[in-house]
Parts: sequence; C-alpha cells; structure tokens
Amino acid sequence: LAMRSKLLILIITAIWGASCSSLLVGFTPSSYCEDKIIELIDDSEESIDVAVYSINNQNIVDALTKAHGKGIKIRILTDRLQASGKSSRVKELWSKGLNIKVHSKFKIEHNKFAIYDGKTISTGSYNWTNPASSKNSENCIFISNDRKTVSEYQNRFDYLWKINSKQKSDKWFQKRLEKQNN
Repeated sequence: LAMRSKLLILIITAIWGASCSSLLVGFTPSSYCEDKIIELIDDSEESIDVAVYSINNQNIVDALTKAHGKGIKIRILTDRLQASGKSSRVKELWSKGLNIKVHSKFKIEHNKFAIYDGKTISTGSYNWTNPASSKNSENCIFISNDRKTVSEYQNRFDYLWKINSKQKSDKWFQKRLEKQNN
C-alpha cells in the first residue's frame, strides 16, 4: 500500500507540475523587465534564442556576453534597420562571436521574445533598450512550465532562424565594420 501511495503521489505531482505554468507580468518605465531578462540570461545553462527588434541596453548586452563566455548556445535575430542605429549594440555582440542574424525576410523583424533553456519565454512589447526601461510605457510577460506555449515560440524562432540567411547577415555585418574602420 505504501508503494502504491508513493507512486500515486509521483503521478499526481508529475501531472500537476506539467499543467501548472508560471506567469509573471511587468510594466515600464521601471527596471523590472530588464532585471528579469538578465536573471533569465544569467540562470540559463544551455541555450538562449532571441528574436528582438532592437538591442541597446548595455546591461542586457553584458549578460548575453557573459552567457556566451560560459558556453551557452545563443542565437539572436534582430531588425536590420534597428541594428544600423548609432545606439545599437548588435555589432558589438557579433564582433564578440555571438551568433546573430539581421533579418533578410519580411519588412521588419518586430518580434520581442526570447526562449531560455527551452523552458521559459519572455515576450511583450518590451524592446531590449535603455528607453524601454527608463522612459517608455512597455510590457513584458514571462511564462514558465508551459510546454505548449514554449514549444510554439520555439517553433516560430526556429522557422525565422531558418528563413533568414546567415550569409547575408554576415555580409551585412562585415560591410558595416568596413565602413566603421574607414
């Protein structure tokens, strides 16, 4: 009987754990979204996939660089026009060896989501920028323990990653670096 009870408890725990997702919501201006994204980057052990419109938040860039240095597999897809901006930190990340593509499909890459270790996602209107934390009215949502939702985001990221050319992206970066050095 004791063995059956333990087995039943394990089954209930597995079912309960699989069906209970965690949802956190934040709004800016505040540092909440930035802090939570950095926490998720810092806590990642295997992979981080990012589709984001704009990146210039140095704290997030530093966290991504640190994660890359620890051997975390990072893929970033971002908007080509935003990456061209003076405040963009995309070229900095690319020059440090992070796997980054600027989009070559669709008019703009306006997504703002990331997947951490295939378990948690961040999404919402929050751009990974300084104004998003300090000046703008934006939102962020963090979803954990929801396999279906995480899988949908992962499938979308994988699709976007596949259709955007690494070759075109690397040419774009090299062209920008040549201009910068001349």
